[in-house]
Amino acid sequence: MAGRSDYTKEAVEAARSVLLELHRILGEYRQNIVVIGGWVPELLLPGPHVGTMDVDLALDHAALSNVGYATIQKHLRNADYEEDERQPFIFWRKVPVGGKAIDVEVDLLAGEYEGTGKGHRTQKVQDVRPRKARGCDLAFRMYSTVEIRGVLPGGGEDSASVKVADIVPFLVMKGMALHDRIKAKEAWDVCFCLRNFPGAPEALVREFSPHVTHGLVREGLQKIADKCSSPDHVGPRLVADFAEATDPEERDRLQRDAYERVNYLIEKLRIE
Repeated sequence: MAGRSDYTKEAVEAARSVLLELHRILGEYRQNIVVIGGWVPELLLPGPHVGTMDVDLALDHAALSNVGYATIQKHLRNADYEEDERQPFIFWRKVPVGGKAIDVEVDLLAGEYEGTGKGHRTQKVQDVRPRKARGCDLAFRMYSTVEIRGVLPGGGEDSASVKVADIVPFLVMKGMALHDRIKAKEAWDVCFCLRNFPGAPEALVREFSPHVTHGLVREGLQKIADKCSSPDHVGPRLVADFAEATDPEERDRLQRDAYERVNYLIEKLRIE
């Protein structure tokens, strides 16, 4: 299981480069693309975050049916992105960093509602097939716009304006992910947000309160609560695992902290 030390400077730098490039080559569609996944804490919140080694983009399938200058797939292919042989929603970009080539995974995702029926795991967006992700629909209504800067994979400094999922859809989607798989980074990202959201924990309660009756929001929070029901539940243990804490006292401290932060939010929002 990947831990904090696996998120090397080179791998994170390569992923940031790809994130920047994607918003340049897909510029004509960027109003309907939202950054989700591991880049959200890095771009949205203060504090040193570990970053991420891939890029997750949410495509608004309801708004992207019309083709502009070129289709999404054509833009990606023209910029040397390769489609995964097994998964239609994954593309790969090879990025030269520090004298070696790093393969960066790009996951295209979409909301569940409207579009293809319940029996389909992907949506149809022009000529690409983004995977449906539970909670993703919220990201198209709750996002912030930020400026990112960096170096493109082919060289040259650049910048782009990107839409980033706000804290509510981000944590809801993390709750869904924690329920579906065991990945230490998911739990660590949740704890990072609970700790570093400006004015937390009270401000985080205020942020969620207007949305707490929404079915997806309650479901995501309930799933976080289920995995963090005590300091010894899987969620807090994964936080300590990702931090690569080996000292028993340090592990206990991290697990207790994760549990208490989740428990505070859940109790204040009256999630059962």
